Amino acid sequence: MTGVETTTSSSLASLVHAAHRDIGGLFDLAGGDFAGVDDLAGVAGLDGVGRRDGRGRRWEARAADPRLTLHASDAAVAAFSAHLSVMEDVVYPAAAVVVPDGRARTAALRGTAREAAAVMRGLQQYVQGDRYHPRRGPSGLRDELAELARAHSLVEDRLLRDLEARLDAARLRRLRENVERGMRRAPTRPHPHLGHGAGRRSRLAARLAGRWDHVLDIVDARVVAGRPVPAPAPAGLWGWYLLGRPTSDEIAPGQDHPAR
Repeated sequence: MTGVETTTSSSLASLVHAAHRDIGGLFDLAGGDFAGVDDLAGVAGLDGVGRRDGRGRRWEARAADPRLTLHASDAAVAAFSAHLSVMEDVVYPAAAVVVPDGRARTAALRGTAREAAAVMRGLQQYVQGDRYHPRRGPSGLRDELAELARAHSLVEDRLLRDLEARLDAARLRRLRENVERGMRRAPTRPHPHLGHGAGRRSRLAARLAGRWDHVLDIVDARVVAGRPVPAPAPAGLWGWYLLGRPTSDEIAPGQDHPAR
């Protein structure tokens, strides 16, 4: 196989590097430091948290409401979970065969991914209000996860550079397309015991977990990085009945709901 020169805008490595950068920015948001990551505030659903001065700079660095940092943490977890799953499903199998010491290098990356998924699961328990959350607080889990993400990205970037030097343009283009396609169906939450192996069963388990996650994303209106948070649907006839309130057509214009 022949190595090729790839442009910054079209290379597989540039796509993965951009994902690393965005995930790092989301962890910065989750830590409460919004400086330099204004473009990611909308991705995490945090528009309007800070304000801008006359020169367009962001201020009010730390959010007063701790729920906002958990909200950003949830977005970071969603983005990192999807990224890890796609890399393990699409890129690592190719790299294991092509790059020097590929099997050992991808096995080490899968180990880091499994460790990160365990930490993300603990952070997710705080976001969900699980009473059996880890003893360590969310800030400690978030800091550990951010450090794991940084270390993982450095190793992964080196792997991608070696991979691009050994694949032809057509194969790299297919890999990039498969990565982009895989992001649309990847799990959006951590599954520490699924999807981190090198076999087909593990990849199948990850895809099934992704389908289940997407169902829960809709049913529970969960945060998913890059997707807008759906607005709550208005109560219908049965909704108003169960809430014990009159429907809108039973109230004259300008009349308030009767007190209960």
